[in-house]
Amino acid sequence: MTQITETKLNSLSVIDLYKHYAALEHSLPLLTPESQELAKAELETCASLRSEKIDRIHYAMAAHEDSIDRIKKEQEMIVASKKHHESQLKQLKDLLNYLRRSLSWDSNKITGEKYQFTLVKKRDLSVHVSTDPDLWDPEERELYCIQEEITTTKHVVVRDLAGKTISETTTPKVTTNILPNLEAIRKAHIDGQQLPDGVKVQQEYSIRTKRIYGKQLEA
Repeated sequence: MTQITETKLNSLSVIDLYKHYAALEHSLPLLTPESQELAKAELETCASLRSEKIDRIHYAMAAHEDSIDRIKKEQEMIVASKKHHESQLKQLKDLLNYLRRSLSWDSNKITGEKYQFTLVKKRDLSVHVSTDPDLWDPEERELYCIQEEITTTKHVVVRDLAGKTISETTTPKVTTNILPNLEAIRKAHIDGQQLPDGVKVQQEYSIRTKRIYGKQLEA
């Protein structure tokens, strides 16, 4: 016999091993010398099993940390891949828009062997801004920028548990953003005026794709 109790130590969780160890250690002074020897042996076994389970906590934590790192890297690759495909898609749409401008004025179809693209003029000219409006000249900012003000209000009420109001405060916060004035930019483009660097205005088209079956094409 190597234990003083009948507890199956191998089946105990790390928490139960700590509790069992503490209870057994606390009972040592109450035992006979012979029983103390058995209790000490059980304490040693309990401590060994407890240490092994503590090490398992480290291994589990390390495994989860590695998994988190791999997931983060995977997410970064997914984001990079998404940006790549979005960029490639935009370039292809820009190519179709360019080809549309090469067609006669009464044609809006670009036809391949199996697929046909129908390009429909968008109602508004598209404005692309690749520079920071904050870096434009003051005159350009005045002509081609608008100021957006966003007001958010924080309302805090403190009450006691009986529901009586102790204090009440309302704090407004105003956030200001300088944005391109798209309508002013479109008008300046139509009027042939000089636009800030990094600002491009162009006619773009909505693109619809159709699969061609046989030789028949829709007019």
